[in-house]
Amino acid sequence: MGGKRGRPAVPARRTGILRSMLRAGVAMSLEPDPLRAAEEAAAAALAGAGASRAEAALLFASVHHAPAAERLCAAAVERLGTTAVVGATAHGIIAGGLEEQERPALGILVLTGVEAAPFLLRDLAGVEDAAGPEIEAVLGGSAGERDLVVVLADSLALDPQRLLRGLDLTLGPATLVGAGAALGASGRSLVWSGREVAADAVSGLALRLARPPRTVLTQGCLPITESLCVTGAEGHWILELDGRPALDVYREVARGPLAADLRRAAERLVVALPRPRGREAQDPGAAAYVARNVAGFAPERGAFALVEELRPGARIHLALRDAGLAREDLKRALEGMRAGASAGDPAAGLYLSCSGRGRDLFEHAGLETAYVAQALEPAPVGGMFAAFPFGPVAGATERLTYAGVLALLG
Repeated sequence: MGGKRGRPAVPARRTGILRSMLRAGVAMSLEPDPLRAAEEAAAAALAGAGASRAEAALLFASVHHAPAAERLCAAAVERLGTTAVVGATAHGIIAGGLEEQERPALGILVLTGVEAAPFLLRDLAGVEDAAGPEIEAVLGGSAGERDLVVVLADSLALDPQRLLRGLDLTLGPATLVGAGAALGASGRSLVWSGREVAADAVSGLALRLARPPRTVLTQGCLPITESLCVTGAEGHWILELDGRPALDVYREVARGPLAADLRRAAERLVVALPRPRGREAQDPGAAAYVARNVAGFAPERGAFALVEELRPGARIHLALRDAGLAREDLKRALEGMRAGASAGDPAAGLYLSCSGRGRDLFEHAGLETAYVAQALEPAPVGGMFAAFPFGPVAGATERLTYAGVLALLG
C-alpha cells in the first residue's frame, strides 16, 4: 500500500476522541551510534513528558544518521510504543535551549494526550498537488481550524511551491507548518513515518488540538528599500527595476566593497517579495513578505537572477540579511507571542528554522534557540534546522528563506 503513488503508507485515521490534556517532552542525543541515540533520546523525552509511552512523536536526525534511518526509526518506534513517529533528515537539531549543527545529533519531541494521525505519501514528484486530498483522507474528513498539520518534504525531488498550493487549496482552515528535509552525502533527502523511510515523499502528522494553533514567524532579513517595480524580466532574470538596469540598482544599495564583490553581496543582500494579506493573519505584526536569494549575476546584461520567476509589474524590495536585525525580529515575534497568550500557555513548541540561521546568522551557537526556549519556558520546544521551513504568511502557506517558524501546541 505504501508503495503506490500518493497513498498513505500509514493510513491511520483520527478517532474523533479528544484527549484530556496535551503533555510533551523533548530530548537530544549526541551519541554517534544511531540506535543508542534513538533509544537515549526517546527515553529522556518520555521522562520529560511523564509518560511510559507516546501517542505521537517528531523525530529529527542529522544527516550523519541518514544511512541508518530505518534502524533508528524502528528503535524509536519500539521505545516510544507508537508508530505515529514522523520526521526527516536535518541540518541541525533543536531541543530545549540546545542546538547542534555540526556533530551527529538526534532529537525527539514526544506528545501525549493529543489526537494525532501520521502519514507518508510516496512518489509525488510531478504530482505534488495530490498530497492535499491524501492528507485529508488521513484526517477522516475535512480539515478544521483546530488542526495543525506538520508536513515534512523531500527538498530535492519535490516542487515546494506546487506542494504548498495544493495543501492550502485542500486543507483550507487548518494551520500548516513544515520543512524541507536536509540533503545528505547520499544525495537524497529523507522523510519517515513509523518504520518506513522514503525519498521523493512527504511525511507528517495531523494534530487536532483543543483550540486553534498559533504560529510565530521570525524573519532573518529586513527590507531596506522602498518598493521597486520589475519593469523588465526574462525567466529567472530581473533585467530592469523602475526602468533602470537591475544590477545598477542592486550595486547602489549594496554600496562600497559589497558592490564590487557580488558574490559577497549575495550573502547579505537578498530580495523580499511582498505578500498581500489574505485571510486574517495569526500574527498581524509579522512582516508580510518572503525572502529569496539572488542566484546569479549577468553584468553584461545589467541583470541578476532569482530562484523563482517574476513577471514585469511585480514589486520587490531589496533586503539586508543581518544578525542584529534578525535578533530584533526574533525578540519582537516572541514578545508578540507572549502578548497574545490570553488563551493560556502552550504545552509545547515546534520550532523549524532555516539552515542559514543558527550560528551561521547569529554568530553564536545556541543564541536563537535560547531565546525561543526562554520565551516558552516551562513548555518544551523541539525542532530542526531545515533546507527551508514553511508556514503561514499573510494567510497563505509559504516556503521561507532565512526564517524561523514556531508552532504553539496545546
